Amino acid sequence: MCGVHYGWMMAEKDSSEKYAAFRAFSHKEFRRFYIGSIASQMGFWFSHISYQALMADLTNDELWVSLLFVVTFLPVLAFGPLGGLLADRLDRKKLLLSTYAALITISCIQVILVATDSISPFVLLGTSFLVGIVMAILGPVVQAVTANTVPYEDLSSAISLQAMASNASRVLGPALCAPLISSNLYEVSWSLYGVGAALALVIAAGITLFPYDLESDHVPIFQSLSDGINHAKEKKAAWQALLLVGFISIFGVSHVALSPSFTANSLGRASSDFAWLGAATGFGALVGALAAGSFAAKSTLRRGALFAIPYSLLLTIFSRVTDFTTAIFLQLLVGFFYIASFTTLQVVVQELIEEKFRGRVMSLFQIAWAGLVPVGTLIMGLTASSKGLGFGAADTIGLTSLICLCYISWVVARDIFDTSRF
Repeated sequence: MCGVHYGWMMAEKDSSEKYAAFRAFSHKEFRRFYIGSIASQMGFWFSHISYQALMADLTNDELWVSLLFVVTFLPVLAFGPLGGLLADRLDRKKLLLSTYAALITISCIQVILVATDSISPFVLLGTSFLVGIVMAILGPVVQAVTANTVPYEDLSSAISLQAMASNASRVLGPALCAPLISSNLYEVSWSLYGVGAALALVIAAGITLFPYDLESDHVPIFQSLSDGINHAKEKKAAWQALLLVGFISIFGVSHVALSPSFTANSLGRASSDFAWLGAATGFGALVGALAAGSFAAKSTLRRGALFAIPYSLLLTIFSRVTDFTTAIFLQLLVGFFYIASFTTLQVVVQELIEEKFRGRVMSLFQIAWAGLVPVGTLIMGLTASSKGLGFGAADTIGLTSLICLCYISWVVARDIFDTSRF
């Protein structure tokens, strides 16, 4: 009987571990927030793909497309810490609703500009900058709210499921948007951005968050921001994870800015077909997020770095291909290892930090993940463009992915031989 009972318990444990990635779905508030997040992120990809495609059509220059990434993500770098501070001092639900409302307003402005034929490269840069400002606040708020919709023991599940939502939208967004941009229906794609934000706002208005502690607003702003950075540094693995994410963002993730040029010049397809590469990356990332969630309880800095090694190697191979089907297949794998790495590293950070610092520390993660993209895209744009070093998209992606691989390998080796852990 004891043996039977033990076997039943082990089977139950294995089943529980098998479905560990989905535990957050047992909480009603998380389920609601999750649906709203998908709607908002779907809209973002409609907007993001439209910006890239229209800028590529207007300029046919890698540098202009890179500048688009710079103005979109530069606010995350500049204002991300402020967004984290607001998330630690203000009502997070109200702050979330306000950012959704701002995105609806911007999408309406963009639709009017397209409908009245008032679009130019500089106008695109201007409205994209507005989106970046809102995203600088929305990013850390969403990550903080995610942690407040589940109990602590289901935090890793919530993070991996949010990554799945992000990448499900990354698959569906470009796939659904590609026919629209191919037909120059930009006013429709930006209208859908507003619809997605509106759905997210309505759904988020009905959620109730778990209790959380807010920082006193009597602490000076710069001191408060400094406290957040120092807290991250005190958690050694969390700080190293942030540094790793930032490096990969600059020398790996930023290659997406060259996707339209690479698609046209290396793959011999219309530049707008880069949207299908994005969809393939997103599908691979969707599976990668699920894989990361399945072993989230074992998330470590080394595991996150090890996932990033094949990511860099695959990008290097991708830079050499000339066949569109092969490129699609490689991007599936790139997406898998990319999000498996980043989700693992995000779990490491979220589980180590204290609640009262969550907004500020996760704003650092947002900066590392998105805020440093302008740096990377500018480097890649200048390296690839004929107005810069003239390497071209393919050689630039190959070079930067090798740089990325060298750094990741050093991080893994340092962690293996780090005697301070023993």
